[in-house]
Amino acid sequence: MEDSRPLKTLLVILFAIIIAVIVTMIFFLRDKTTYGLPVEFAASNEKTDAVAPGEPAGEEPAEDPFETPAVPERYIVDHHTVVKDESFSLVTGIYWDDVYLWPDLYIRNDMKSDDPDIIYPDEIIDIYNRLGHGNLYNDIEKDEILKAYIEVYDIYKKLGPEKENSVWALLYSGAKYDHDFLDLFSDRIDPADKAMAQKYIDEEGYLD
Repeated sequence: MEDSRPLKTLLVILFAIIIAVIVTMIFFLRDKTTYGLPVEFAASNEKTDAVAPGEPAGEEPAEDPFETPAVPERYIVDHHTVVKDESFSLVTGIYWDDVYLWPDLYIRNDMKSDDPDIIYPDEIIDIYNRLGHGNLYNDIEKDEILKAYIEVYDIYKKLGPEKENSVWALLYSGAKYDHDFLDLFSDRIDPADKAMAQKYIDEEGYLD
C-alpha cells in the first residue's frame, strides 16, 4: 500500500500558505480602503470647506449679533397749526405721545420767537417722525435726543438768568433718556445748573 503521508503534509503546507496570504492581504488592505474605495479616492471626493487663517476648522465664521444702528432718517409726517396757549411739549404729547421729547421737535422748526417757551397762534409746526418706540430707544436715538436737549440748553442760556427755571427743568427732563446725561455733557453744562438739576433728581428721582 502506497504511503499517503507526504501528500497530506504537502496539502497542510499549501493550506497554511494560503491562510498566510489571506491574512496578509486583509492586514494590508484594512487601512487602505474606506467603504470599499481606496482611501485616496474617498478623500478626493469628500466635501471640503475653505477655512480662513486663524479660524477653527469645521466652525462657521462668527457673526456679530449687535450691529451699530444708523442715525435715523428724519422726515415730515404732518403739520400742526398752533392755537393759543399751546407749547412744544403739548404738541409732542399729541403727536409723539411724550411731552419730554419736545426739544427734538423744536430744533427742527424755525419759529418766530427766540424763546423755546413761546410760540404764537397760527404758526405752523412741521411734525417729524419720532424717535424710538414707546419708551424704548437705541443708543443712536438717545444721542439724537440728548443733542437736542443741549441745543435748547444753549438757547436758554443766551436768553439770560430769567430762564433759570426752564434750564433746570430741561436738564432734569433730559436725564430721563440717559441717567448719565449731566455727566456726559458736563463740559457744556454750567456747574451751578448741573448741581440744581442733580438736586431735582436726588429729591424726585428720574422721570419715567
